[in-house]
Amino acid sequence: MAETIEPLAENAKPHVPSASEKIVVKAVYIMGIMLVVMFIVLMAGIVWKVMKREPVLVGVAAPVTDLGLKAGATVQSMLLDGDRLVINSGPEIIIFDIRKNAIVARLATNPK
Repeated sequence: MAETIEPLAENAKPHVPSASEKIVVKAVYIMGIMLVVMFIVLMAGIVWKVMKREPVLVGVAAPVTDLGLKAGATVQSMLLDGDRLVINSGPEIIIFDIRKNAIVARLATNPK
């Protein structure tokens, strides 16, 4: 069954879009282009982050820091909060910054 195309009636006019329809069509095209551009930027950002990643050092020993505890001193408790480590050795409390690998503060628990 072949379909036949009927000719337009003599008084039929093609659809002429109104001004608001033209604005909507332009907005749709602009949003589509923006969506494609943002997707390309997102993919480029992911590729850039993957390529610029710092290599993980395997087998490298962490630096050793002397806390300055007296001989025979025992650590009674430790508390980790973010990048700060609080060490309670009884007579004093030591606050250690893990990122800087340095002692931030040393507090005496029984001042004289």
